[in-house]
Amino acid sequence: MEQFGLMAIAVVAAVIGGAIAAKLAGIEIWKGALIGACASVAGVIASSAPGIDRNLSIPMAGLIAAGISGSAVGLTPTRTAQIAIGAALPPLIGFVLMEMGA
Repeated sequence: MEQFGLMAIAVVAAVIGGAIAAKLAGIEIWKGALIGACASVAGVIASSAPGIDRNLSIPMAGLIAAGISGSAVGLTPTRTAQIAIGAALPPLIGFVLMEMGA
């Protein structure tokens, strides 16, 4: 599968993970999906920027976007962090399993 297909799957997994994390935290599901989408899209944009360290810039872009979108919808930093972790786990587990050849 090409790189863009994997990025699309990761974005969808992040949106679903954010929605599930929001549901478990007792927050509206749309807020979790929005935070997951903003964080994953920011990571995709940072991965395509030339001349920067991708190992550092992609997670930072995702965290910054999650923080901004979380505060925009009225969530505290603690609640936003729960959703950001939930949004980051499904793509991370998927890529780890893919690298292990499972």
